[in-house]
Amino acid sequence: MLFSESNPGPGMAVYDGALRLAVGATVARVESPGHLVLDKHSVVTRSTLGKYFGLGCFSYVTNADIGRYCTFGSRVSVGAFSHPTDWLSISEFQYRDTANVYGESIIDAGVNTAPQHARTQIGNDVWMGDNVCIRHGVTIGHGAVIGLGSVVTKDVPPYAIAVGNPARVLRYRFAPDLIEQLLESTWWELDIPDMQGIDFADVPAALAEIGRRKAALGKA
Repeated sequence: MLFSESNPGPGMAVYDGALRLAVGATVARVESPGHLVLDKHSVVTRSTLGKYFGLGCFSYVTNADIGRYCTFGSRVSVGAFSHPTDWLSISEFQYRDTANVYGESIIDAGVNTAPQHARTQIGNDVWMGDNVCIRHGVTIGHGAVIGLGSVVTKDVPPYAIAVGNPARVLRYRFAPDLIEQLLESTWWELDIPDMQGIDFADVPAALAEIGRRKAALGKA
C-alpha cells in the first residue's frame, strides 16, 4: 500500500483502518502494509515501513527501510539529510532551487543536485527512546534497543542495547545462543492475532510455541 500524502486536520484520523495520524502528523511517499500509528507532528517520508510501526511526537523519519513491530519515541530523527562539508559552502543554494525559500536562486526550478545518501536500514522489533538521532546509511539489527538521547553513527548489531553520543553497545538483551534462536525464529513474520495466548515472559517457551504455530500456518 502506498501512502502518497496524508495529513489530517484536528484530532486523530484513520485511513482505511491502516493508518492512524494524530494532529499535524504526515506520511508522504511511504510504502507499507499498514497498521501504522504516528503521534502529533511527526513526519515519515520516502520510506518503507513494516506492519505495527509506532512513532512518537515531533519525530522525523526519511529515506529508511524499517521492519515490523518497531516503536520509536518522541523527537526521534532517522536518516536526515547531511549538508556536504567538502563543497564551497554548506548552504543548500548550491544544489537546489531556493527561490521559494530566499526569493533568489541560481538553480532552475525543480532541480536538485544534492548528494545522494545511502538509505538507513532498521530491522524488526527495534525500540528507540526519546531524542534518538540515527545517521543516514546506518544499519540497526533486529531486536536492538537504542537508549534515549543516543546519537547513532555506526551500525548496531542485532539485540544490542546501544547508548550514548556517539552510541556504543552497552550490552545485549539476551545470551548469544538465545539471540541465535530469536533470529532463526523470525517470529515477527506472524501477525498479532497469530500469537494470542503465548507467554512472552518465558522466551524459550514462547519461541517453541511460535515455531509450532508458524509450521501450522505454513510460515516455518
